[in-house]
Amino acid sequence: MGTETRSELDLGIQRIEPVDLENVDVQAAMALTRQAIANPSLQHILEIRTAIQQFLCGELAAKGYVHPPIYMLAGCTDPLNHLTYPARVNYYGEEISVTQSLILQKMLMVMLSPVDKVFWASPNIRMEMKVAEKRYKYTTEFMQVDFEKRDATYGEMLEMLSTMVKGLYAHLNEHHSDALEAVRGELLPEILGPLAMYDAEETKAAQNLETDDAVERWAATQTDGRPFMVVNLKREAYDCYDAELGKFLNYDVVLPPANKNPNAVECLSGAERTRSIPDLRQRMVDLGYPLEYFAPFFELFSSLDRGNGRIACAGAGFGIERLTYGILGLESVHQAYPFPRLAEAKIAI
Repeated sequence: MGTETRSELDLGIQRIEPVDLENVDVQAAMALTRQAIANPSLQHILEIRTAIQQFLCGELAAKGYVHPPIYMLAGCTDPLNHLTYPARVNYYGEEISVTQSLILQKMLMVMLSPVDKVFWASPNIRMEMKVAEKRYKYTTEFMQVDFEKRDATYGEMLEMLSTMVKGLYAHLNEHHSDALEAVRGELLPEILGPLAMYDAEETKAAQNLETDDAVERWAATQTDGRPFMVVNLKREAYDCYDAELGKFLNYDVVLPPANKNPNAVECLSGAERTRSIPDLRQRMVDLGYPLEYFAPFFELFSSLDRGNGRIACAGAGFGIERLTYGILGLESVHQAYPFPRLAEAKIAI
């Protein structure tokens, strides 16, 4: 039996700074939490959120995708090609990352293991910066249904996503009509064929638009309330750039404004991946990523690789709270949370 005393063990909770209830930002967070948890529509909102996650996971499992354990900590994680705070925790005396997304792990799984189709329903922690004007859609914690398939192509994923979104809308209308009508005020529009698709760069040129957000807003006026896709977006290092086509082989699914929400809602992003380790490394260099941070990824890939650095996979991730927000037409994504997690704001509980 050990001789340590409690003072020598130093309980971890004794090292945590308590929340300052006198802080005005904490008071604002407490007020928002009281409002959220007492929302009379919360039961219906969470019913739809549950149904969305259950449907997507069920569809993927039925297609042969398998679900490994969830990983919330990582030696290296998806870098994200936009402004974020470095989300770090002390792990037995060493600082490591919390998982911003599982894209790197997905690529390792389908390219190095016997598993050719993988999905995770996983919490993500993503500390966005400078998003005050878009706080209605950004949260620091969210659930993502993330999936990847070996040897999948851009075209295959576009078809699969259209089918899944069409099936989700039909499922919610058939099995959760009361909740839809109670919160949204109506059923979802019927989706008859593939989702409409807009090339970001071509649309900017044709409509004299400057940003991807502007493309989403314009496209949302063209689809009669139905979801659509935006493709060929300039963004992450692991999105394949096809030099022959002169396009990025990536895609977003976007929901148009509905009910109390005036904004287009991007609720999925994905891509066919950069096709080789040398290309991925060069893309990271071009974007200014510190390659030493990704050493565990590159070392594991090289030590188990049997394909001479070849990468051949594609996938995507659905944001569950974003889907709930967009489908129900809530005033903001934070109404999908009993305990809100606003970007760049205090946490109450």
